[in-house]
Amino acid sequence: MNETEQLIIPSTIEKALNSCKALPSLPSVVVKIIDASKNPDIGIAEVSDIIRLDPALSAKVLKIANSPMYSIRREIHNLREALSLLGLNATLTIALSFSLYRTLNDKSGIEYDNYWKRSILSAIIARQIGLKRGLPNLEDLFLAGLLQDIGILAIDCAANELHIEYRQPLVDHKDRVNFELKSLGIDHSNIGAWLLKSWNLPEKLHKAVLRSHSTVNNNNAPQQEIDFFHCIYISGDLADIWLSNSSDEILEQKLKDAQSLLGYDKLEFSEFINDINDFLPETSNLFDIKLVDDNIRERILAEARTLLMERNLHYIKQFEAYQNQIDSMTEKSRDMEEAARYDHLTNVFNRKHVDELLSEEYLFSNNNHEPLSIAYIDLDNFKTINDTFGHLAGDEILKDIAKFISENIREADVLARYGGDEFIIVLPGSNTEIAKSTLTRLINQLNKRSGISIHNNNIQTTVSIGLATHMDGQKHETLESLLNAADKALYKAKRAGRNTLMCDI
Repeated sequence: MNETEQLIIPSTIEKALNSCKALPSLPSVVVKIIDASKNPDIGIAEVSDIIRLDPALSAKVLKIANSPMYSIRREIHNLREALSLLGLNATLTIALSFSLYRTLNDKSGIEYDNYWKRSILSAIIARQIGLKRGLPNLEDLFLAGLLQDIGILAIDCAANELHIEYRQPLVDHKDRVNFELKSLGIDHSNIGAWLLKSWNLPEKLHKAVLRSHSTVNNNNAPQQEIDFFHCIYISGDLADIWLSNSSDEILEQKLKDAQSLLGYDKLEFSEFINDINDFLPETSNLFDIKLVDDNIRERILAEARTLLMERNLHYIKQFEAYQNQIDSMTEKSRDMEEAARYDHLTNVFNRKHVDELLSEEYLFSNNNHEPLSIAYIDLDNFKTINDTFGHLAGDEILKDIAKFISENIREADVLARYGGDEFIIVLPGSNTEIAKSTLTRLINQLNKRSGISIHNNNIQTTVSIGLATHMDGQKHETLESLLNAADKALYKAKRAGRNTLMCDI
């Protein structure tokens, strides 16, 4: 399809679609998500408010944040943290994907079951191809892949108005396209693009759906746009690998398609099959649909290896070494991304990460008029400990106190090392009284300990804490003002003899 081609629907078909009362429509939460996705100034708090309107959707966003797509070592427990991890655009796109799936999944039956399996497989495949090609906005690819055949649902809903009669189930995708062309003069890619455009979805999405059955043949188009449309075009084709009853026969043809459009060699194609297989169980769980039986997954993987690997020991060893290298590099990359958020000594969050979190929590507190408490914690006489027992002993003390605080604060509270022997606790939703109760209990528990033994020396540690609260009888005009108030309270605690808690009021 040339870039200059436009979406054209015959007037008789458009009239029939418009007159169909059963045509899929959008619920209010989806409309809000679409509007939000077009607002360049929207923030985490606003997106969080929209998603919270739908508890089931909130649960899905949390679930996908903890899925292998965004695998991290620390579990995400709340929506705001999930939004911070995923990013605004990704969150909105993911939310839209699940909302549309749930809205449009009202019907049951073997054809609809097969339709959604193919759509979800296409979404996974499009995203994975985009990931391997280094394309941005992977969730846009996921959503476009999921919706590329939405026209099938529209045609089915409007079958009476369009005067279409299915004489037999159309399971094969090419058979369906040929039937539509013969019956309507256009296929479901045109109708799907028309439907998405009527829903005011981004132009990129309905363009991708319009081009889902053909490649872009315009050298003047931006390369990223061409790559985006190619991902969608081939994703549906490759999805048939997992839906066909003769996967061994279909693999060779799909390998040729992947070589032609994506430049995959045999090894890359085999790796691609393996990657998609790995995603299937978790994605089935996310969408509450069994995409592919385990025995089919294993059979496809075995057939891919038989077909694609050269039959000699040297190649097999080379493949295994390459796969191990890829796995190792991926793991190292994930570890590096995760490690960048943590203090290497104490294994709690570092200052850079907590500064970002503080900005988000302060904005959320302002927008929702919820209290936010900040506590600075300073180890008492830490210089004396270092001078007396050495810096290695000081490091052990820092690790011990970080572990102790982590185990004695609420799950919603966030601990970070702020520098040297100073820590900070962020207590979202806590007013002064709640925060004082939490921190007083922390000091009392610490005082009950017998201390920590280092090189046969029992070292007793105490802390001084300065607490400041925003939106609880006192409003700080800036985040810096709130932090300064907590800092001043800390110095009050030190001047009062240490091992105590002082508030800014």
